[in-house]
Amino acid sequence: MSKSCIIFACTVFSKDRLFVLKQFIDSFEKNFLDSDIYIGINFGTIPEAEQLIRSSKLNVVSIDYCLESLYANSDASAYQSALHSLKNSGREYSNYWFIHTKGSVNSHSDYLRSWYIDNFISDRTNVESFLDLNPEFGSYGKLGIEFNPNKRYSETDTEISLFNSVITEDLPYTHANFFYIHTLYVLSNKPMKKFFSLITNNWFESKLDRYYFEGVFPFIVSRAGYFPYIENRTSCTGTDLSVGLRQWIDKNKLYQYEPLIDSYKNNFAFDQLNPPYVNSNS
Repeated sequence: MSKSCIIFACTVFSKDRLFVLKQFIDSFEKNFLDSDIYIGINFGTIPEAEQLIRSSKLNVVSIDYCLESLYANSDASAYQSALHSLKNSGREYSNYWFIHTKGSVNSHSDYLRSWYIDNFISDRTNVESFLDLNPEFGSYGKLGIEFNPNKRYSETDTEISLFNSVITEDLPYTHANFFYIHTLYVLSNKPMKKFFSLITNNWFESKLDRYYFEGVFPFIVSRAGYFPYIENRTSCTGTDLSVGLRQWIDKNKLYQYEPLIDSYKNNFAFDQLNPPYVNSNS
């Protein structure tokens, strides 16, 4: 089971943004030729997108189109479509990479796409080696933002309670207090297995909140009791994310994770990203 897969959410509405998809395909061919790829394509995507995918050297296991009725106005619905085939395949992987065509609908995220391709997708070997060395980690993300208990969020649960932290036998812990922004991250085998064990086909037939995979889905990791690793200690608002993680550990008495609190690789400020950081899910 030492194999990885990519769950790839594809949205391309116009030919002038096809180059975005090409950049991701090129990066996958350089870094993931040995991996299986499950692709979800959002409603309204032009036919040339699938043609470009089919002409690649990638090991594409499935391509599934999102129904118009389920289109969430974001990568969420395409991720949902791709996961349907992954679940039905019955295959398991060591690492599940969630990646979407960031910047394929507009140009204001062009620099963030390049940053993720250069510093995340192209860093696959180091990311997976790090996860292999730290089996307590259930996920790996680059950047985050703190969860504010006083804020009214639009994210909503679907079929199982992840976001609202309803304690159950299967999900006996509350969620950790941060989000993976930009919706690019890795989940390890156990939390992914847990998620698939809890959902039914109803989940795949329900329209998701547009921020589901940014603000809800990654919570499966901490709700199931695994440590959600984040590479950068500081959020985009300048908040120290270790504070929220400590609160999660204390609230759930997961004291075995205390030594992991200071395992961040970076602590850069977001103004170091040039141009200045943009909080965008597009």
